[in-house]
Amino acid sequence: MNSFFRRLPRLDLSAASFKSLLYLVAITSVMLMILFTRDDSLARDTESIVSYLTSYTNIPNAVTSVILVTRLFDTIGEVTVFTIAGLGVKILLHEEDSEEQFVGIDDPVVCLLLDFAALLSCFLAIDLALKGHLTPGGGFASGVAGATSITLLMVTGRLQKVENFYFKANAPAFEKFAVACFIIVALATFCSFLYPSSIFSSLPPTIYIPALNIIAALKVTIGSWSILRLFVIKRGVL
Repeated sequence: MNSFFRRLPRLDLSAASFKSLLYLVAITSVMLMILFTRDDSLARDTESIVSYLTSYTNIPNAVTSVILVTRLFDTIGEVTVFTIAGLGVKILLHEEDSEEQFVGIDDPVVCLLLDFAALLSCFLAIDLALKGHLTPGGGFASGVAGATSITLLMVTGRLQKVENFYFKANAPAFEKFAVACFIIVALATFCSFLYPSSIFSSLPPTIYIPALNIIAALKVTIGSWSILRLFVIKRGVL
């Protein structure tokens, strides 16, 4: 019996291990309390809230109204975080050497299918940006579709053409312009809430919500494009 206990591994109860164990117990306790504790007084009439929001904004898509009206401050934070992520990728990969040779898909049938998929993604991005306040979609979904379209073009061996268009169209400047416009329009929206007598209070949601969708789509598309092209050029990742 004594030899059995001697073979058991010793527990390292150092200060760091004890602190980690304490954090784990505390987090587990909080999660269990949230899971098994229910306060009926916090229940909300979701249907009436959605109805009020839809009538206030006059926008059929209630999700867009939540993202760009009641939670607009959070959306500004998301745009800011995405911008910082792009800057972080640029800083980290700036000192790396660029790849000398890139290999894309050269099968004509596959290239034709990917070209068709890129065209569909482009039209989908435009549709999601312009109709995001009417149907499911919005600026972020549109940006993902737009970046997918550009990525498909790079995969089919058109990297150099995409790169030339990136700098010829001055895409980085457009991205900065989109971020500035999004923040300005969002601040104007906040002013209309805080100061009902201001000039911005006359701006209806049917104007600034579609505008924010289009600006967010432009920002996410170019931002994703900038991040993807850096990984392709610096590390040859396709």
